[in-house]
Amino acid sequence: MFLPQIRFCERRDIPALLDVNGLSPHPWPESAIVGDLADPSVPGTASGGPSYLGAFALSAGSRLLGYAAMGHEDRFALLMGLVVRPEYRRRGIGTQLVLAVAECARSIGRTRLILRVRESNFPARSLYERLSFRRETTCVRYYSDGENAVRMGLPLVPGFPGLWTG
Repeated sequence: MFLPQIRFCERRDIPALLDVNGLSPHPWPESAIVGDLADPSVPGTASGGPSYLGAFALSAGSRLLGYAAMGHEDRFALLMGLVVRPEYRRRGIGTQLVLAVAECARSIGRTRLILRVRESNFPARSLYERLSFRRETTCVRYYSDGENAVRMGLPLVPGFPGLWTG
């Protein structure tokens, strides 16, 4: 397993975030990422907008290897996006980012982490299932291209990251 440094992204990380975001088959609008990081609210708080957690290589000049975006929906935390550079996939980076999001959510009092994933994205769905996320519902024609989303949820429990209820 590759062990990157995981930290909240800051304004100075915008170019790297946009670069990694562009590697996604369904990238977020650049204006959304720039706008989110221009918000002066403290990252990871319940009152702020979306937060971005980045996985940075400890060597290779602190290159951004991937990121996870966390937001809030009602009383739950929301995993809004997860992108890892293709050459660093299947090294545990996505897992570490999801665990970091779960721990951040737990630290601000959230008891559940939810996400929506494209129905056709089997690699992502498999990752989330390995992390004990459970399918909750199908969101019909959720995406602008008409594809369904699968909503998945994970109850968060206090304590060590990675201890989930099933």
